[in-house]
Amino acid sequence: MASIFLSSPPSFSSAHHNASTHLILHTPNSLNLRTMSHSLPIRAITLTWDYLKRLAANKAVEFVKRGMVLDPGTGTGSTATFVIAKLGTLLASGQLIDIVGVPTSKRTEDKVLFLGIPLFVLGLTIDDADEVDPNLNLIKGCGGALVCKKMVEAASNKFVTDKDDTKLVDGLGGSGLAMPVEVV
Repeated sequence: MASIFLSSPPSFSSAHHNASTHLILHTPNSLNLRTMSHSLPIRAITLTWDYLKRLAANKAVEFVKRGMVLDPGTGTGSTATFVIAKLGTLLASGQLIDIVGVPTSKRTEDKVLFLGIPLFVLGLTIDDADEVDPNLNLIKGCGGALVCKKMVEAASNKFVTDKDDTKLVDGLGGSGLAMPVEVV
């Protein structure tokens, strides 16, 4: 069973414009539409998961405002495709302007660029390292910001590490520092 909550669906009658609507998919060919006041069974409607995802994506995009920097859906999940498509449509039509996306994957980046959604990319990240081996492999994050640092580095075109000789080790883990691990 799939559930989705909408605050004001445009296709619902104006008498219930401010009512909360709860859609529950019971079978592929029936839908039970419930409002605050009553239930109205509707037969012979087929809702697919893609339709429900598109509905959720369209509702989520309503929160996007001019000038925002956002992850355009743009996570990597299956609903992200619908969010990106809706953002692209709104930008192309001029209904939405001046947004910038920060993609969370290469696949998302490709989709966003294809639809003309501008991307925010850091030109350079400069950060230290806790250990550096002869092959320039690094250990970072012993100060407790591993995930945040990785996110910033991933959004950058270039990464430069500033280290001194005290950070050089023959093999990672050679300094005796605890290995940084963050559970997200």
